[in-house]
Amino acid sequence: MSRFVLRRLLSSMVVIVVIITVSLWITRQAPSNPCLKEREANTCVCVKEHALDRPVFPIHIGSPLQPLKGCEYWQPNSKLALGPITLIGLSDWGNTQFAVYMKTLMSGSLGKSMVTERTVIETLKSGLPYTIHLGIQALIVALFIGIPAGLFAGLRQNTLPDYSVMTVAMIGVSVPNFVLGPLLIMLFSLKLGWFRAGGWESWADSILPSITLGLFYAAYIARLTRGGMLEVIRKDYIRTARSKGLTEKMVVYRHALKGALLPVVSYLGPAFAALLTGSVVVEEIFNLPGVGTHFVRSALNRDYNMVLGTIILYSALLVLLNLVVDILYTVLDPRVSYDE
Repeated sequence: MSRFVLRRLLSSMVVIVVIITVSLWITRQAPSNPCLKEREANTCVCVKEHALDRPVFPIHIGSPLQPLKGCEYWQPNSKLALGPITLIGLSDWGNTQFAVYMKTLMSGSLGKSMVTERTVIETLKSGLPYTIHLGIQALIVALFIGIPAGLFAGLRQNTLPDYSVMTVAMIGVSVPNFVLGPLLIMLFSLKLGWFRAGGWESWADSILPSITLGLFYAAYIARLTRGGMLEVIRKDYIRTARSKGLTEKMVVYRHALKGALLPVVSYLGPAFAALLTGSVVVEEIFNLPGVGTHFVRSALNRDYNMVLGTIILYSALLVLLNLVVDILYTVLDPRVSYDE
């Protein structure tokens, strides 16, 4: 198991580096200068501070940034022009935006916001508790609704209750959260007045966002649980348990449930990561001070460092949660082993 974990961690580092590389290139393709947003008086200082006057990679096309009047941009010691493509000299490779950003990461920092002057880590720390709280609460909603509904349908295959539960699950999967959220606000906030329409001042303010975020996954978990139960309930060891005179309740909860939940456990890692990343829309709808809100605003403001920091955070969470799920899988199913 330790060798498996070590291999996964090493491969995960490679995946995150690839994500950083692609994300860095994509963010730099935005046709604007983030230093012009809020800091006209210090534009040249901002450009130099964030290395925006340098090429993103050693091989690049065109200018990394449109020259600004009065600013002295960095120039490589040597470069080779191959038509529209430019290759800078080997001695200057450490001065590219990619190299500068990787040096920043290796120093334990995610850089500084180009808009708020706060560090990216400080901003993420302020919003992460709200996002994690919302994600955990939405996952609880999904599990408490999805697992019982899936078991109920799986134990009554091809009956009216089964069709009813699966119909509701299909509707839950089909309705996006940006439609469900405003509907819940209109009903429970504007019509009934039970909850506030936005903001986060108390635990009650997280109920509607959690339901909005969790119902889609509840429907999906219900379908997975039903499929797992239908597969397990026909196994030989279930027939053996029944032949020993065990009650149906004991057969289901002691023997069938663990096997039926294996598909759900496999889905939990990606689901929780998707809950955290999917909270971007929900946080905007309900005006919550989470990471998703910072991500949207930084994307609109071309705050490269904040966007990249959020992407790195989400990627690391996804990789870590998938690893945890693989380990839990061996606990639920002893037949699964990662040892060679």
